[in-house]
Amino acid sequence: MAKPIIDPEFHSLIPLLTDDERIQLEENIKAEGCRDALVVWEGILLDGHNRLEICERLGLPYKTTTIELPSREAAADWIDRNQLGRRNLTPDQMRLLRGRRYNRAKKTIGKPAGTIMGQNDPISTAERLAKEHGVSPATIKRDAKFAEEVAADPELQKAVREHKPVAKAKKEKNIQVRKKRLIEETKAAIVERPVLHALDCMRYLDAVPPIDLLLTDPPYFTDGDYTAQVSAYLERVKPTGQAYVFASADPAEAEAYLGMDSHHMALIQILVWNYNNTGQRQPNDRYNSNYQLIFYYRGPDAPAINKPGDGTHQYACQTINAPDGRIGDRFHEWQKPMELIDRLIRNSSKVGDFVFDPFAGTGTTMIAAATLGRKTAGCEIDKANAKICIERGCVHEP
Repeated sequence: MAKPIIDPEFHSLIPLLTDDERIQLEENIKAEGCRDALVVWEGILLDGHNRLEICERLGLPYKTTTIELPSREAAADWIDRNQLGRRNLTPDQMRLLRGRRYNRAKKTIGKPAGTIMGQNDPISTAERLAKEHGVSPATIKRDAKFAEEVAADPELQKAVREHKPVAKAKKEKNIQVRKKRLIEETKAAIVERPVLHALDCMRYLDAVPPIDLLLTDPPYFTDGDYTAQVSAYLERVKPTGQAYVFASADPAEAEAYLGMDSHHMALIQILVWNYNNTGQRQPNDRYNSNYQLIFYYRGPDAPAINKPGDGTHQYACQTINAPDGRIGDRFHEWQKPMELIDRLIRNSSKVGDFVFDPFAGTGTTMIAAATLGRKTAGCEIDKANAKICIERGCVHEP
């Protein structure tokens, strides 16, 4: 018995088994053998791809049965009809299979009757398929448009085969498209070269040039106490410099920063970043935190704030929504909004100043500084974050 031919086009029409379905099928074949014959047309396998793979891997016998069909189009339609009749399918998979059958039939109208399903009958293709599959003709026509959309997009094809909702796949794709566009726009706006040092910031401490503006968002205390590192970098800020250090609203974290040695840098204010676009569960014994603290330091010879924007840009409480993964502008869970970082840089530095971030994350501070004509660098130890920094336009240097 010749092994059936695996035709890539036909194979791609068949939805994949879920992990549970594949495990159950293999267990059934081990216990009972391959009871159902594989279906073959002109030597090409139309049904039984998973059974064939399992039987060959386990060295078990299988049978085949040959069917007669007039064309490849008819064979493809047989596959779709067969899958609709015997598989547990997702709604999207059912839509795709019905839509493909309609589109395939419409393309063959005018060819000899019986090419696929007897198109010369007085009943319309949509009505015939609607009756066969228990839906309305309007549904069949909507399915046809859905099938065309999926056929034109390999990512959607993959999602349907893998039992993933197409709506979710489209949303994720749109997010990635917007994210890519944002990266391209940001890179095009870079004036100065943002330099990333992919190492622990304390290893770079002795090499960092005097800093005009330190702007950083250290890990929260859930990941450890980083006040020693922040303190060390505050000491590297020029007497004419300024600094902003983000912290969570946790009292213990705030207390640690309040007790930190800031050297010649005076803590002037505790600013607040307020955001109202993150959904949270309502706790039973506290309030939800929709804000973070920003410790604002000034050197003894620091110049006045630049006041480049209107008065709202100098409010101690800045209300700006957090980056949102649903619109493609978030690269990290705790990323700060570019608008906020842009304001702080404009307020506390000038073109040509050196802006440094010892906890660069995904590079927001460096990118914002570079687009504003500031010299800028930062450190990031996390490899995934460092990769995103580079994708956004940072240049890696040891």
